[in-house]
Amino acid sequence: MKRKKLLTVGVSSCLVLVLALSVLMAACAAPAPEAEGKFTWTLQSAYPWGDYSMDCLPKFAARVSELSGGRLKIDCLPGGSIVPVDETLVALGKGVFEVTTSSGGYWEGDIPVGSIEEGLPFLYRGFGKLDELDAIMASGLTDLYREVYAEWDVYYIGHFSYHAYPCIMSKLPIRSLDDWKGVKIRAYGPWMDFLGRLGANPTWMPGAELYMAMKLGTIDVATYDCFGPIGFKLYEVMDYLILPPFADHAISNMLVNADAWDALPDDLKQVFNEAYHEYAVETYFGYDEYWTSDINQAAALGYEVITLPDADVEKMKEIAAVQWEDYAVKDDYCARAVRIAKDFYGIA
Repeated sequence: MKRKKLLTVGVSSCLVLVLALSVLMAACAAPAPEAEGKFTWTLQSAYPWGDYSMDCLPKFAARVSELSGGRLKIDCLPGGSIVPVDETLVALGKGVFEVTTSSGGYWEGDIPVGSIEEGLPFLYRGFGKLDELDAIMASGLTDLYREVYAEWDVYYIGHFSYHAYPCIMSKLPIRSLDDWKGVKIRAYGPWMDFLGRLGANPTWMPGAELYMAMKLGTIDVATYDCFGPIGFKLYEVMDYLILPPFADHAISNMLVNADAWDALPDDLKQVFNEAYHEYAVETYFGYDEYWTSDINQAAALGYEVITLPDADVEKMKEIAAVQWEDYAVKDDYCARAVRIAKDFYGIA
């Protein structure tokens, strides 16, 4: 009787041990609950450190982490860190990294409407405020750009304005449209095309190279956003700031790999969008402060502000209107984008 009792106890103990081991093995095989639903993304911007919008990205990433309770973390890298800047869009679509900030004009060769997205001269209006820009984007442009980038396996999060564009920093006095003829100027995308129509000789180079290019005389004029004179210290190598800019806004974008975006739970998508909206607004008004400083501190920084005559500005608008039409025939997306803009402004 005693032996039978011991045997029963032994079998029971073995069963308990087996069950315990099974639970332990299952726990080891399954992800720990606190690890579930967590994401770590890499963002490679198309812009370098020192570019204001790039410098604001770590705050955006910190805000995403805060709002998500640490479930979504983003490592921010400048342009060229993983792939060259001109390969950014393709690499993003392939999932080499999950996020980028860039300008549509960078991809004009593959996506002609990218130049319209960034902003043809006199397209985006409303100096010093965002209401009109946001309204024209909501009138159909955002949806169109999402359609375009989806073909590259990329989701278009949205736009942010880097204020009036371009900030024209010159070593030569440009006092009339005639003064543009033959001028060596750094530009890209639609601005390169427009300046060519004014008679200038545009070329492209990364923003990080502008200082030495101006200093060595490789270019006579640099176009960049309003961060350029003070942020890149181009005031040291420029003699003139030429006004007015060609548009009240030029826009950049934030893009996400489509598969990565689809894999994100809805609540984290909402967090990401909320943090991005904050980033877009804060970045714009940061640029607004730079724009004001560029003009108000001109004398102290050693350059002259030149404003072109109103008659010349009207001529530039006429040239821009022709450019709009030329872009509209590039492909169906371009035609639709120009039509949306014309409808918004009541242009036949």
